[in-house]
Amino acid sequence: MSGKLGIRTSTDVCADCAGLDPGWALVNRGLLICDECCSIHRSLGRHISQVKSLKKSSWSPTLLAMVHSLNNSNINALWEHTLCDPKSPKKKPHNRDALHPTKADFIRAKHQQLAFVLRSSDSEEELNQQLHSSVRTGNLETSLRLLAQGADPNYYHEEKGSRPIHVAARAGQAGQVELLVVHGADPGALDQQGNTPSACARLSGHREVSQRLIELLYEVPDRLTYFLCRRRPDHTSGQHFLVPEIADCLETPQLTKEARSKLQQLSNPLFEDLAMDVYDEVDRRETEAIWLANPANVEHSSVPFLPVNPDLSTMRNQGRQKLARFSPREFASLVIDILTDAKRRQSPSERLSVKPNHKDTSDDEPLYDSVASDEDYATAEQIAALVAQNMKGGEKSVPAPVATASRAEVTSSVEDELRSRLSASQLRIVQLAAEVHRLNLKVEEMTRENQELRTAVQHNSLAVTTETETEPVLDVRTMPQRPVSMYETRESLRAQAALSGAMPQSEEVVRRTDQVTKRIQELWATMQSPDTRHAFVPCAERIRVAVAELTAIFPQKPGDEVVRTALRQLNTSTVRLQAECAGLENSAERVRSCAYNMAKATRQLLTRFQ
Repeated sequence: MSGKLGIRTSTDVCADCAGLDPGWALVNRGLLICDECCSIHRSLGRHISQVKSLKKSSWSPTLLAMVHSLNNSNINALWEHTLCDPKSPKKKPHNRDALHPTKADFIRAKHQQLAFVLRSSDSEEELNQQLHSSVRTGNLETSLRLLAQGADPNYYHEEKGSRPIHVAARAGQAGQVELLVVHGADPGALDQQGNTPSACARLSGHREVSQRLIELLYEVPDRLTYFLCRRRPDHTSGQHFLVPEIADCLETPQLTKEARSKLQQLSNPLFEDLAMDVYDEVDRRETEAIWLANPANVEHSSVPFLPVNPDLSTMRNQGRQKLARFSPREFASLVIDILTDAKRRQSPSERLSVKPNHKDTSDDEPLYDSVASDEDYATAEQIAALVAQNMKGGEKSVPAPVATASRAEVTSSVEDELRSRLSASQLRIVQLAAEVHRLNLKVEEMTRENQELRTAVQHNSLAVTTETETEPVLDVRTMPQRPVSMYETRESLRAQAALSGAMPQSEEVVRRTDQVTKRIQELWATMQSPDTRHAFVPCAERIRVAVAELTAIFPQKPGDEVVRTALRQLNTSTVRLQAECAGLENSAERVRSCAYNMAKATRQLLTRFQ
């Protein structure tokens, strides 16, 4: 592991606002950012943005090299792809723009919602196989693009019997290994031959990559050890755990003994979750100490506890936030207990999973008190007052333990405000629960109507007449006012389009019309054989989904007459198509006619937006 490697070129600028001399790295994006933008990224949480100080954080040389390689290759164009379109309504903020809301809204859209990333038309399986092949080369930009588009870093290739990290290890691609692990790849995964990535690298003669993979395998306990004593185990000599001792002349309290007993009774998955939560808290405390050591950062928001991760349960998020209330000594004791138990679980006699004591881990026990949401951070005024108080006391800098304790004081000082916000949040939860109940009733009603419609179709109760050879007309008097398919138009997209009143971007229209065309082509191919009529209804369903995706991006009442006519024709033909596919006793000519009308309407839309 390297020390503090913060070497940068003079051309480095903030990836989000183009500010000069950025001091922070966004590891999982391969970007450099300034202090102002970093304050927003920290509030998003490590599940969105993994930030490290270029000058004051401890870096692995290969990890730092990966970040600089991506940054120097203009990887920011990946995250801002659609902004390059002159017709795009979104504009990138300037470094002189206000942090709130201009920069903050842009950062959330860019990194949390991934709103500007180029969407791929490839399937997830195709993306995974491309990633599996890409990591054998040194092209980090291609691999990161595939990961951003949805490729799985832990994808297992059935034919080749390996995962992308095994391929990168065999090829000696240290940068690819770092990129995969940052995005969630398991450094301990086994391939078809039972080899770990480290063993694959060693067998291929890449000893440095093999050694780095061992370090990544023990990254969590190594980070916890370094937090306590600024040392790491010597993995080359077979020492994988280093457990510091805490000076304590007092007798261990009974409550502490009971807590350690509960810790030892946790199952391996629950223990791993707890270790990862403590790892995130260690990262927050160390970054907070670096953050508060710079007086200029007083103007920006601090992060007094771990932000909410929506992928985790409410109970676990509460527990994660409570870690900030531990005093430095209490937290150090917890870290040592986790390291001790991790070492015990890794011993040969303890490899079997530990069975949890359900009596001690019941969810009925009120384990957590009230905590704040992810928007409840200390204000700039509170941080300024805190630092001013410390400066009056003769402290020229804020050491890590003092900074951590000071944050606890700030949290306590705004406790009343947080409680009031919690009450408001609880009221909002009740309102949302009522809304969910209403929507569930609506879904049940829709399902019932669709079932009735399917039954009517099966009994030939849909009367279809033909006025011309090319324009079949559906008699809708006998059918409910619901589409045949159970798939509905995406109401959220429709609501957004209706609110904005603006037409979608041509790129999005082209992509979605291509999907409709592909589905129609599938139906045409199915119709070539008389023995495949049983596949007509599934083909019609897929066409219905593609049309729903297409029409959802338009306003409910487009002002353009051509667009309005084409959308009406698409929706009408889709319903007719499903009715004709369901009643296959008749000739397939009507199905062909409906498909022709849909293709014609799709072509009109495509021509209008090209």
